[in-house]
Amino acid sequence: MLADLNLEGLEALCEGKFKKLPQCMNPARERFIRKTDASLVYPFGRHVMDDIAKKAGAVVPIKGCIAYDTELINKYLDEMRLPAEG
Repeated sequence: MLADLNLEGLEALCEGKFKKLPQCMNPARERFIRKTDASLVYPFGRHVMDDIAKKAGAVVPIKGCIAYDTELINKYLDEMRLPAEG
């Protein structure tokens, strides 16, 4: 089944359609991320991400750079989840 799979030209088809994370960043492992990278890690725009981070208490200012605590953001997003219907 895998022998029939042809991936030639796949990179050209997908070029520019995906957000590119910096090589060294692994969102699953990093606890703190830069404010500028937050919209690459989470599926929200910059302004929405700023609002979520403030409400979650996840803003960490470090020498003029703003970092977000991903554990607090993830906890906040889990608390905001609607209950399942059924």
